[in-house]
Amino acid sequence: MTGRGGERELPAGVVFDCDGTLIDTEPLSERAWQEVLGRRGYVPTAEDFAAVLGRPGTYSFTYFDERVGLGDPDVLRREMRAAFDDCFEQVEVFADAVATIQELHAARVPVAVASSSSRRHVLRSIASCGLADVVVAAFGADDVDDHKPHPRPYLAAAEALGVPARRCSAVEDSRVGIASASAAGMFTVAVRRGNVPEADLAGADRVVDEITVAALVP
Repeated sequence: MTGRGGERELPAGVVFDCDGTLIDTEPLSERAWQEVLGRRGYVPTAEDFAAVLGRPGTYSFTYFDERVGLGDPDVLRREMRAAFDDCFEQVEVFADAVATIQELHAARVPVAVASSSSRRHVLRSIASCGLADVVVAAFGADDVDDHKPHPRPYLAAAEALGVPARRCSAVEDSRVGIASASAAGMFTVAVRRGNVPEADLAGADRVVDEITVAALVP
């Protein structure tokens, strides 16, 4: 995107992933799974958590159900919610993501969030970041029929922002999310968070250690 005089223009809209990108919920999620699976005699491994990273809860349920009988999904869901809620106040907010969204808002670039987590969780996470009045639209797993790596979450977010997906930039931290945003036609920026293998970020258009507005400009 180049403006007059060759300067680089800001994207028409930006869509952020939530978990691992806006807030560091991965350790909390792993802790909740360890607690719930431990009651069923199963100790999840790092490979297990890598396999479900960026996926919706239904996928994670099926994955772990194949390894240990989880029983009634409604019971499991209640246990997971309780275990996660117990430690949510400890969640870390990524300051670079929050500062970037605030800067985009000041520049009149609309921002949305597209996540594989529930809408309830996404809205709570946005509020925890102090961005409830800044983020224009939010999509959780229960808002779309097709989930990441399908492009639907990002296409829905672009539609909500009122701009073509190809004119948007996306911010992700997982292989599944990168695939989703790229398939939607967005310029995709991967941020290195936690222990995500470098190879999982290779599909992004740009890989950064810190999110900035400049990094979102193609």
